[in-house]
Amino acid sequence: MLYDADTVMFSAGAVVFDEANGQVLTVIDRRKTKPDVYFPKGRIEAGETMEEAARREVEEETGVVCRLWPKMMGMEVRESPAVGKTKVIYWYAASFISTSPQRLEDHEQFTTNWVNIDEAPNVLSYEQDKQLLNICRAHFEKRET
Repeated sequence: MLYDADTVMFSAGAVVFDEANGQVLTVIDRRKTKPDVYFPKGRIEAGETMEEAARREVEEETGVVCRLWPKMMGMEVRESPAVGKTKVIYWYAASFISTSPQRLEDHEQFTTNWVNIDEAPNVLSYEQDKQLLNICRAHFEKRET
């Protein structure tokens, strides 16, 4: 399928694992009446690679510095009626490195939450995030063996 570039928005994000504590990083978005829980992601800026965008978005939304794993975990395509565009999201898995001062933009109302990997499917708001977690977790478990 061919998309007109003016109708597509490109984003990148990451599922960040705290391997030492068996946790995964989530974002709680409190802009809605019922908060959404998902993985950090955001738009790819001009001149930025997908990997750079994923790392930057994680740090901006959560204050967490991460190291991306070498392989992209997935690509999600969804319609975004609110902005009238098709959204393409490039997903990576990553390891927690450290925390930095959180640099939230004024309009963003996010809270960072570390969740036990086994409990994450019960906490995440969206089915595609649960599927993504399963993909990343399979790679995570392969890394441990």
